[in-house]
Amino acid sequence: MKTKKNKSMQPGVCALLSVSMLFGAGASVAHASQDEAPALKVARRLAAAPAVAVAVAPVAMPAPFVAASPPPFQMRKVVASASSMGLSADAGERLRAYLDENVRKALELSAEAREAQANWKAAEYDIDQAKGQRWPQVQVGVSSPSATFGGSGANNSGTRSASGNLAITTPVYDWGRLSATIDSRTETSKAAYQAAQQVRQKIAYDTVSALLEQRRHQAALEASQGYVKRMEELVDMLSQIVQSDRGRASELTQARARRLQAVTGRDAIVAKLREVQVNLVKLVGEEVQWPADLAWEIRPVALQDALIAGAEHPAMQQARAEAKAAGLYAESVKAGRLPQLNWVVGKSTQEDSAGNKQPWSTGLSLQWNAFQGGSGRASERAAFERAAAGEEKAEASARDLAYRLRTSAEQRDAAASRAGEYTELIQETDRVRKIFYEQWYHLGKRTLLDVLTAESDHYNNQSAQVTTRFDAEAADLRMRADSAMLLDWLRGAKVL
Repeated sequence: MKTKKNKSMQPGVCALLSVSMLFGAGASVAHASQDEAPALKVARRLAAAPAVAVAVAPVAMPAPFVAASPPPFQMRKVVASASSMGLSADAGERLRAYLDENVRKALELSAEAREAQANWKAAEYDIDQAKGQRWPQVQVGVSSPSATFGGSGANNSGTRSASGNLAITTPVYDWGRLSATIDSRTETSKAAYQAAQQVRQKIAYDTVSALLEQRRHQAALEASQGYVKRMEELVDMLSQIVQSDRGRASELTQARARRLQAVTGRDAIVAKLREVQVNLVKLVGEEVQWPADLAWEIRPVALQDALIAGAEHPAMQQARAEAKAAGLYAESVKAGRLPQLNWVVGKSTQEDSAGNKQPWSTGLSLQWNAFQGGSGRASERAAFERAAAGEEKAEASARDLAYRLRTSAEQRDAAASRAGEYTELIQETDRVRKIFYEQWYHLGKRTLLDVLTAESDHYNNQSAQVTTRFDAEAADLRMRADSAMLLDWLRGAKVL
């Protein structure tokens, strides 16, 4: 009787497979009779259940993994408008605000940022110290009563009371030494400020990059959990089948092995996610949980915009400021080797031997280090060479930055293109795995190994799509950081 029932079911099964191959959707076969085997009923319910997939199945997944909402990177070389790319302005603004909030916390916590800020403040005070040398330098001294003894004179001589002295020295002409020194320290302060900006950019990049990695591993974990769930469903189904048909115990063993592999892969992703979360705690100072309703949607930056902004990168400005500061210091050293003319005013309260007080004195003083053994000339040449080295450093930094930006743009576009291809591939592998399942269980034309391989291929494509999509996002993030646009973008400035 069972043989007849199975024969009567074959036309319905063939029709079901035809519809599945045409439309790529799982559907249930014809209802079985009341005396059908329990294991077969379980199999039919499993076949009729929605498929577990990230990119195409109708399950709750983030926007980047839903076929109807493509990722922001889709085989492009030119920055398109947000609307043409399917990006939501509100979603992008929410993401930017969330990232900015965490970056602000990281900047407040960072001792490295405070150190750079202190170095810049110290350089500012160095300017004030150099400016102060332009003003009259007042020196006040006090001498205690003194006596002389041991000479050939009958009476020892000396001062019977304490005396004070006052000396005022004012620079009159120094060949521009002080001006060059002030300008040099001003440029040094600018370099210190740009160094502090670089530290802030680095902290912002590290924080946003860690958040991106957190979202990457969460997306990979969602795909892995779907794969584990599917393997568990197959194991549960085969466990019930084996209770009725002991000859299929080997299939159950194969399914269990694949389930263990899926669980191991999921645990590895969980471990990586924990590492990222620990890193975020170090950066931000508290545990960071990614909002469930927040998708990673960022409008990509154009290469030309990044190259233009990169010309004013803090590293470029720091190198130029350091080179200029070295050149000005060389000018200061050169001027210091020439005679220095000062105006000196002096006064002493000490009395002479006749009891008369000393009058005020004033006059010009000329000082010149006529011979220093060549040290002054060597110091001057060293300063000029440092200036030349700074200029070469600025030029090399500019070339390296342009190369990094172009490389990141190529990597971003290549990864974006692959992510789009994987989206289509995931749709096809989803159809294949459903067809293989129907052919294995209902028609016996496929082995369980074919079904498991199809499921594994589908999951591997999902994982590859997650990897390539977030590789594209990471490359775009590097472009923002390398061009020093990241902080401005996080603050809401229109940098694109």
